Amino acid sequence: MPPEGASDPVRNVLVFGETGVGKSSLINLVIGSNAAKTSPDADPCTNRTQPYDVNIQGERFKIWDTAGLDEGKLSGARRAAAAEKKLKQSLRKFLKNNDLSLLIYCVRGSRATRALVRHYQTISSETCNSTVPMVVVVTALENSSGDMESWWQRNAEDLSQHGMNFKDHACITTVGDDSCDTVIVRERRAHSQEIVRDLIFRNRLDNEGSESGQVLPVEGRRTRTIRIRDAMRLQIFVSWIKTRG
Repeated sequence: MPPEGASDPVRNVLVFGETGVGKSSLINLVIGSNAAKTSPDADPCTNRTQPYDVNIQGERFKIWDTAGLDEGKLSGARRAAAAEKKLKQSLRKFLKNNDLSLLIYCVRGSRATRALVRHYQTISSETCNSTVPMVVVVTALENSSGDMESWWQRNAEDLSQHGMNFKDHACITTVGDDSCDTVIVRERRAHSQEIVRDLIFRNRLDNEGSESGQVLPVEGRRTRTIRIRDAMRLQIFVSWIKTRG
C-alpha cells in the first residue's frame, strides 16, 4: 500500500491502431461512457493523445487514445506521418519516465494480416528494450459466426508467422448500446467490456516494472488466459495420443 497521504498510482495504457478500427469506441467500452469522440466512418476523430480515467478492480488507470495510423495513401500521407510521429514521441516519453503499464494494438477483425505488420513493427521497434507488454484487441466481431474468440483460433498462427507476437489478446465488439439491436449483440457487448477490462488488469505492469499477472475473482467472469488455453490444448492432445495408442 502507498504511504499515508500518498495517492494511489495511476497506470498508463496506450491504445494505438489505424484510423477507423474503433480505438475511441474501445476506450468508451472500457470506461463505460461515451467520453471519447467517435466517428461513424474512416475519417479521423482523434488528432492528439487524449487520456481517459477509469477504475478497474480498485486500481486507477489512464487509457490514452491516439491519432489513427493511416496506411499513408496520397490523400493522407502527411496526416499518417504526423500521427506516427506523435505516437512515437508519446511512447518515448512514457518509456523514458518508466511510466507505461500496457500497450494495446487495436485492429479490425476484417483487416488483412499483412496490413497490420508495419504498425506493429513501428511500435515494437520502440519498445524492444522495455518490459512493457503489448496485447492485441480485435474489434468489429459483433456479427461473426460462432464465438468471437474463434477469430483468434483461425488467425493466431498467421499473425505469428508474420512476426507479430502478443502477450495476450481479446476478441470483441465495440458497438454502442444504441446499435445493440439483437440479444446476441447485447450479450457480446457486455461480455466484451468484461474481457477487455480483465485483459488490461491482468497484463498491466506494477510500479516496479514487472507484470502483475493477477485477476481478482468476480462471479460469472469468463476469463481466458494463454496459460489456461495452452494447458487445455495439451490435455486434449495427450488424450488424443492415448486414443491412438
